[in-house]
Amino acid sequence: MEPRDRALRRSDGFTLIELLITVSLLAIVGVVLIQTLTAVTRSEAYQADRTQSLDSMRLVLNGMTKELRQATAVDDANSSASHIVFTTYVRGTLRTITYDASGSTLKRRLDAGAWITVQTGLATTSIFSYQSAPPVPGAQWVRIILQVEPRRDPETTLVLDSEVNLRNRVQS
Repeated sequence: MEPRDRALRRSDGFTLIELLITVSLLAIVGVVLIQTLTAVTRSEAYQADRTQSLDSMRLVLNGMTKELRQATAVDDANSSASHIVFTTYVRGTLRTITYDASGSTLKRRLDAGAWITVQTGLATTSIFSYQSAPPVPGAQWVRIILQVEPRRDPETTLVLDSEVNLRNRVQS
């Protein structure tokens, strides 16, 4: 065999060290890609949950604001930071609406009907605060502060607030 043929035969394949280095580099690149994909997926899931929570909060806050704007009176004796009872017009009829925050849930009741859950994931049950305006006694302004922790990231608290003037307030 000629020396040239021996040299070609030695360079025909890969050595074990070359294969180990190549496999190690591919494994490192694969791990980095998987971690990046996982982080992007987790971030997108959090963002979708955050958006869903904010949409839900907006709907609840808008409904409460609308109902309170039409209210004739807040029942001061039965209302607190976590509970509000007020009379308001619903489709032209005077009705009593109650909101109650307990645990991580906000519920609504119309007159003496069944409680309906309107918001979950509350970070606090202190939602309502009241301000009076003489000469009519009782609440003239109601401030609502909704604080919700999204399911996928309970370390984050989303906050929406509204200050509502009872336009139809009357002296009882």
